[in-house]
Amino acid sequence: MQDAGINQDNSKVHNRSLILKLIKKYPGITRRDLSTSTGLSKAAITKIVGPFLSSGIISEESDNPKSRNKGLLFTENRFYVIVIYLGRLSITGGIYDIGGSIIARQKSPSGISFYGNDDLPDHSLALIESLIKESNIRIDKFLAIGIAAPGAVSAKKGFVFNRSISFNGLAKPVPFNWGKINLVERIEDKTGLPVFIDNNSNLAALAESWFGKGVGVNNFVQYSIGLGIGGGAIINGQLYRGNDNIACEIGHVPIQIDGKPCFCGNRGCLETEAGFKRIVEQYYADQTVIGEDQVIEKLKLFFRQVDRGEDKATFLMESHSKIVAIGAVILINLFNPEKLIISPNDVDGINLDRMVKEIEKYVRRYAYPVVSEKVCIESSELGDDIHLCGAYTSILENLYTLILAKKKSESG
Repeated sequence: MQDAGINQDNSKVHNRSLILKLIKKYPGITRRDLSTSTGLSKAAITKIVGPFLSSGIISEESDNPKSRNKGLLFTENRFYVIVIYLGRLSITGGIYDIGGSIIARQKSPSGISFYGNDDLPDHSLALIESLIKESNIRIDKFLAIGIAAPGAVSAKKGFVFNRSISFNGLAKPVPFNWGKINLVERIEDKTGLPVFIDNNSNLAALAESWFGKGVGVNNFVQYSIGLGIGGGAIINGQLYRGNDNIACEIGHVPIQIDGKPCFCGNRGCLETEAGFKRIVEQYYADQTVIGEDQVIEKLKLFFRQVDRGEDKATFLMESHSKIVAIGAVILINLFNPEKLIISPNDVDGINLDRMVKEIEKYVRRYAYPVVSEKVCIESSELGDDIHLCGAYTSILENLYTLILAKKKSESG
């Protein structure tokens, strides 16, 4: 354990997050070990863990009743959180206990691309209600709701920004067709629970930093590939957001001048040219109409053909990987990370290991040599629920504030 805390008043948030990460990573870790690992004083450790102990979120236990060195760990089934992922084809929701065990999981049957401005909050609320009903958990046992959303998201204000765009003078709605929606406000009003929202790739990076290949890594980039393409960067142990929380929108870097129109209003964006829907369009070019609900099944069939060594599928996978690798090269050259972690984006049930190997081959060839020689490139192990895990992680990052608010509410 080599994580470092900071003994400064303006670093309280960083230190609390660091301590919680270590308790999560090493269940049963003692206060002494936390002090040794972080460099924080024992008094500082005691002050940080105090509110979590008094709330029951963390407990302190020992196998030996006479021992003073008791271990700290998250208390399972003490509190719960609701998490939602607003995917491109459906909404997925889950309930986690505060210790990280998933209690319930459901998926909306409808494609999110069909939702209008007013429908998105209603469908999200219906899923939340269904999850609570399935779990049979009292509402007062829930701490918060976390939401992962694609596109430009204002984490502070709770907005998902999207707009209609124009190609050749014809107005065209963006795929999500949400307009400007304050999801946080709408869902908080209906549930009475605090809501945290952030971009799905940002949350995927947070999930990796707490539970995945990014644990203990101070500088890494998460690269999401699939129907959507995005990125999230952890720099010096902190999520890098940029000025408007829209950093690392690698999917909207133009790579083809006058290429295919993108919903962002530009042309030839990486996501448009290298998103996996492009694979479907090219491999099944003889099929004039492929519905949104068919995309995943078509992709599964395509990757099965790749595994079987079918020539057309193999050639397309290799050529497509080269385009996807452009985004990885840009991220590596920009951030000089210790790791690049590649994760799936709205392609449930599809094994990307072979494509990741192809991407790594092109990264080693085309990225700046000094950087590419050192960077470690790995596939995420968090699976298809990485965005739900990220939404859960966003609540852990705000746990101290939630405890204080809950205590104030109960005493008032």
